Amino acid sequence: WIVEQTSMFPGNTLIKRWLKMGYIEQDMLRTTTEGTPQGGIVSPLLANIALCGMEEEIGIVYKKTYKPNGGYAIDPKCKIGRVLYADDFVIVTETKEKAESMYEKLTPYLQKRGITLSKEKTRVTHIENGFDFLGFSLRQYKTEQGNKLLIKPSRDSIKKAKNKIKDTFAVMRGRPIKELIRVLNPIIRGYGQYWKHVVSKKTFGYMDNYLFLKITKHLKRLHPKKAWKWIIKRYFKKPNHGGNDKWTLTCPLTNIQLLKMSWIKIERHVMVA
Repeated sequence: WIVEQTSMFPGNTLIKRWLKMGYIEQDMLRTTTEGTPQGGIVSPLLANIALCGMEEEIGIVYKKTYKPNGGYAIDPKCKIGRVLYADDFVIVTETKEKAESMYEKLTPYLQKRGITLSKEKTRVTHIENGFDFLGFSLRQYKTEQGNKLLIKPSRDSIKKAKNKIKDTFAVMRGRPIKELIRVLNPIIRGYGQYWKHVVSKKTFGYMDNYLFLKITKHLKRLHPKKAWKWIIKRYFKKPNHGGNDKWTLTCPLTNIQLLKMSWIKIERHVMVA
């Protein structure tokens, strides 16, 4: 399907070679019989090509909006919505029956493209029970002000971040603090920037506490014969950008500091019109 759809594209021979190039596992070249290169930059683009036309198939209709910025919006009468990111998608409907009917509409559409829905990852759920999507947990909560949709970093996403930090400490064991800070800062910044558009304040505090526990272990291993007071005096200072938090890990030689997730400002995501 993808080869057919891209046959008129410039560079279509390169796309064909990408799809059929095989992969190396344990020094052995294996042939590729299906799928796109995992982690390859072309894969999300090819997924969008493969899933093009899904909205029409499930009955989503767009209407022109006569707002100053123009554009199109889903026709309120169709009462179906879809959010797609590469090969990951969510379909929202008003009733459980309508959601279940999507399976019947999608199966022949996907079969034509040589794709099937993953049984483990596909389910019908109510918004009050919530679901995970792209590392976030989306769920509606009952509050005094009425029902409120809250989006938070998912448990799996937090677990992934913790494992990455844990592995980094294992690799950097016994290394000087300036090297540890240089490796950790991009990881902390990366996850913080990804999570900053949702309800993440508690998650940021939790991650900072987790990092602090790891740092204390690292410093005690680095100076096994020194007292904790000596370690505090040498490695912890107030932030360079100001503030009274005196527990900021600082390299005594270069004065570079470990970033804290709680320093990253929460900013609401602005939808593209």
